[in-house]
Amino acid sequence: MDYILYNGNFISMEGETERYQAVAICGDKIACTYGTKDQFPKRCFGTKMIDLAGRTVLPGFIDSNIHMVQSGLLQYCVKINAETKDAFLQHLQEKALEFEDGELVWCIGYNEETIDVTRWDLDQVSSSHPIVVSRTEFHKTVVNTTAYNMLQIPSSLSGVIRDENDMPTGVLRGEASGFARRKLYTNFVSDDLRRKAVRDMEREAFRYGITTVNAMEGGAFFSGRDIDIVNAYAKDSALNILLFPQTMDVTRIKEMGLSRIGGNIYLDGSIGSKNAALMTNYRGCEHNGTLYYSQDDVNQFVLEAHAQGMQIALSCIGPRAIDQALTAFSSAFEAVGSGNHRHRMELFVLPDAEQIDKAIALGLILSMRPNYDDLWGGSQGMYAANMGSGWEACNPVGQVVRRGGIVCGGSEYSVTPLNPLISIRSCLLHSQEEQRISLYEALKTYTVNGAYANFAEDSIGQIREGMQADLVVLDEDPFAVREQSLGDIGITMTMKSGRIVYSKGEAEWK
Repeated sequence: MDYILYNGNFISMEGETERYQAVAICGDKIACTYGTKDQFPKRCFGTKMIDLAGRTVLPGFIDSNIHMVQSGLLQYCVKINAETKDAFLQHLQEKALEFEDGELVWCIGYNEETIDVTRWDLDQVSSSHPIVVSRTEFHKTVVNTTAYNMLQIPSSLSGVIRDENDMPTGVLRGEASGFARRKLYTNFVSDDLRRKAVRDMEREAFRYGITTVNAMEGGAFFSGRDIDIVNAYAKDSALNILLFPQTMDVTRIKEMGLSRIGGNIYLDGSIGSKNAALMTNYRGCEHNGTLYYSQDDVNQFVLEAHAQGMQIALSCIGPRAIDQALTAFSSAFEAVGSGNHRHRMELFVLPDAEQIDKAIALGLILSMRPNYDDLWGGSQGMYAANMGSGWEACNPVGQVVRRGGIVCGGSEYSVTPLNPLISIRSCLLHSQEEQRISLYEALKTYTVNGAYANFAEDSIGQIREGMQADLVVLDEDPFAVREQSLGDIGITMTMKSGRIVYSKGEAEWK
């Protein structure tokens, strides 16, 4: 044996009551599990013994939706916490002074609910720097005049917002926002920087107990080079990186030898940017959002990829986009049969009951974001501000689980926090009580269900003999703390394939 981890509280995820006190690890596999202390194995020379001192162990977390390149690049972006426009612009100006003239100043994550800026506001910050301000969910970007001219944004693009004099305001939504972001990636992000970003995200994942990720790379809001960089990096990474290339180019992805496609191919925008495809108009607006693709385009893509045996993921928030995805999957299944592809719908924010039942009947995996409710739900949240009473139907995790759907969890980092325990907490504290699920069901979204969604239920997602030795050691038992404190539980150690890839140093060899 290479390791024996003992004096632990191993939550196996084989069932709500199945727990162990010790495991033995040989190579990259769990060789044995031990239920009671009198069953503990005796050590052999060369075996490393780790006394867990009562700490809790779970299968390594599986983040089913993360942007590796985009998230890693965050460390080079400006972050400003401000509640007023004046305070935001003042802080942004101070940050701009730290950069050489001509260098990009990219601010991500500003509070659009309280701050509304245009290119003329950003021009007051600096005209010697291209300045870009983006929402974390990618569907809205604001640029100053320097950046607008440098990026050469075509005035014909949809989403170029204009004032009463028909002048571009620098506010870009949807297609125009995606165009600007792709140009930024082309002009300012080298392949070396992409590799650094992915390497840094690998370390961050391990720090939060994540051992497997679904990497959503490339696409309309990013760069096609991200696909190549992440694909190459994944081959030698200690982290299990399962790539969903965000493209509809099925031929290219098949030639790369990949079996997954789609990821966050956004069929519509976001509720925060008021371009998710709703059934009714946004509050105070005369529109109900945008569908980024025609039904024919989505149908053709899904049919081609499905016929090639690929696993498909489509991202949809509003009910019109959800209906578009369901129609495409139904049509493809009728044409060539359903098979066992475990296709996925990402985000799935605002389905009605009929759409939930149809998605489950089609065998689709529902990759949802409980953190959305924590960030934007409730009667005083962004959903309510933009939609009125429609917010109450958002992120129906409990409804999906009760109807027999399979929910896998993910952060969509950098949109929501990377920490899986925050997402798990959000499942328990949903603003709508009927949408809450049990702690065990919430843990399944990051373990058992995540493994099933990746056709990996025989190797990861549980602690049992013969499974991959992917483990996360927690400072506390999530079943023994207040629900509100789940997100504060620390990670003592992360083990991937029998190798310790992160440790706070508290677990010692004996």
